Amino acid sequence: MKRMLSVLLILALLGGAVFAQGSSDKAADKQQSQIVLRYGDVNPLGHVLLDSAQYFADQVATLSNNHIKIEIYPSGQLGDDNEVYQAMQMGAVDLYRGNAASMSDFGKMQITALALPYIFRDRDHFWAVCAGDLGTEILSDIQKSGSRMVGLFYMDEGARNFFTTDAPVTKIGDLKNLKIRVQNSQLMLDTVSALGANPTPIDYAELYTALQTGVVDGAENPPASYFSNKFYEVAPYYVLDGHTFSPSVVLMSEIVWNRLSADDKAVLMQAGKLTEEFNRKAIEAADQKAYDNLKAAGVQITTLTDPEKWSAAMDSVYAKHGADYLDTINKVKAVK
Repeated sequence: MKRMLSVLLILALLGGAVFAQGSSDKAADKQQSQIVLRYGDVNPLGHVLLDSAQYFADQVATLSNNHIKIEIYPSGQLGDDNEVYQAMQMGAVDLYRGNAASMSDFGKMQITALALPYIFRDRDHFWAVCAGDLGTEILSDIQKSGSRMVGLFYMDEGARNFFTTDAPVTKIGDLKNLKIRVQNSQLMLDTVSALGANPTPIDYAELYTALQTGVVDGAENPPASYFSNKFYEVAPYYVLDGHTFSPSVVLMSEIVWNRLSADDKAVLMQAGKLTEEFNRKAIEAADQKAYDNLKAAGVQITTLTDPEKWSAAMDSVYAKHGADYLDTINKVKAVK
């Protein structure tokens, strides 16, 4: 992984996105260079977010008449979230499917509000915010905040739920002192701590082994990710707590973005809107397929007996991480 990032950094120093000389455009009778953009995700091929990424790549190719090509690197080949954000800030990675929770450590951005636990009522509320004017404002703020990244569009990866190796969870006390893997985000560390568990940051690529060997007692993932990565094989207890509905965001390095023409930028934004529509339908089907397959595999899926205690435990998280975003939080809650 570090070797891959080193190679990408060298490429960045040589000029960022790869511009490969293309064949003659007979219609315009001129030579045109092809832009090749690298797109990363931590999930494996076959995951709904990778299907959405491929749809995005296909739309970009069609809308640009193959002038822009997107190469997809799944399974964390380009690194984990924080590694890739740093690489994007240097122009070493072009595109990445980020997450609002992990982005919260990379500057003061409004999108942190969307990563707060229990801020969304349900999927309809999620999309009412993200696909509306408020969602557009929050996307624009990613670049305005000085993150050196540009937010292109949102994707829904599903509500995140906890899963454990040894016993089911049905009440908040069941999490007490369990070692729960979280992404390396202070917001997620504090969220898990507030629930009484011991948050343990581990690279996503190492999570299966960490669960299998007892390094951690559990983790948290949306259903499609839990199933696609086969975590159920070593952690067969899944509780529908829905502690966060943190949106995925497809990001672009600002360095690379600034090298593109206005037409190329318009292609990426148009393809992004089309991909949002694709993902919105695909995630519902993916969630249902995951639940069906998990039940068939013998996974024990539980619900909470004390949901009000879980949301009440988040007061400290909102006080620490939401204080700078009260206006955005109120706007989100007001969306019908």
